[in-house]
Amino acid sequence: MRTQSTLWGYALTGPAILLLLVLLFIPLAYTFQLSLMDTDLSHGQPQFVGLSGYIASWTDGELWNVTKHSVVWTVCVAAFQVLIGLVAAVLLNQAFPLRGLVRSLVLLPWVLPGVVAALTWRLIYDAQFGFMNSLIAKLGFGPTAIDWLGTPELAMWSVILAAIWKGFPFPMLMLLAALQSVPQDQYEAARIDGAGRFQQFLYVTIPSISGVLKTVVLLVFIWTFNYFEMIYVLTGGGPIRSTHIAPTYIYELSFRNFNFGEASRIAVISFLFVLLISLAHIRQMNKNESRT
Repeated sequence: MRTQSTLWGYALTGPAILLLLVLLFIPLAYTFQLSLMDTDLSHGQPQFVGLSGYIASWTDGELWNVTKHSVVWTVCVAAFQVLIGLVAAVLLNQAFPLRGLVRSLVLLPWVLPGVVAALTWRLIYDAQFGFMNSLIAKLGFGPTAIDWLGTPELAMWSVILAAIWKGFPFPMLMLLAALQSVPQDQYEAARIDGAGRFQQFLYVTIPSISGVLKTVVLLVFIWTFNYFEMIYVLTGGGPIRSTHIAPTYIYELSFRNFNFGEASRIAVISFLFVLLISLAHIRQMNKNESRT
């Protein structure tokens, strides 16, 4: 009987495992194989270079810049998305008129297609007719024509702002659902003990939603690191490669320069980086759960 149940379980999970193998593990293996090759068309036929290609990728200097941009992009966008999402979730968890309508409207940036959102922000940042420059002028800072997306010192922060606006409703939605599951008697007990609103938030709300919060942080981190549309549509990695992150750099190497070996090496390094961060985060979550 147990053998039949085991076989039935394998039969049910077999198609999913096969699909996962075809769509995930085979492309990963092929990408790793490509990463060991020099496929630059200027060098002629593809040649096997092994791990020396990885060393060359780090020594040419461009990968360091891409890594720095990726870290700044991921940390800033993920941190502020979660922080703003948490604040918005706390506010929307309160009772006020038209709360359902406000909750729906706040979700609009997230449900917008990424390309549409990026094009909207491209219009906002337009140097001549954009809303951003018009707002600065109306606030009394004088007529300005700042090229937000064409200035290397401003481009990355401009794209980060757009990405925060686009993505914060997701952590807000997840944390709002978690807040609604916090038992109200805990707040009542805290009030009886003399705790104020901030103390209730710090010692009741945060511990109660910590599991969901940590999961949201991990998901937002992974999605932000791999986010492609916003930067590609707004800047394409420019100006002067000042906004290149790993996905946009991989795209440029692959489909503009046709250097699939170098692109595969960057993809493998990015995969390992995200994997290690994710495993460390999950391990820490499991440690915290085992203590409780």
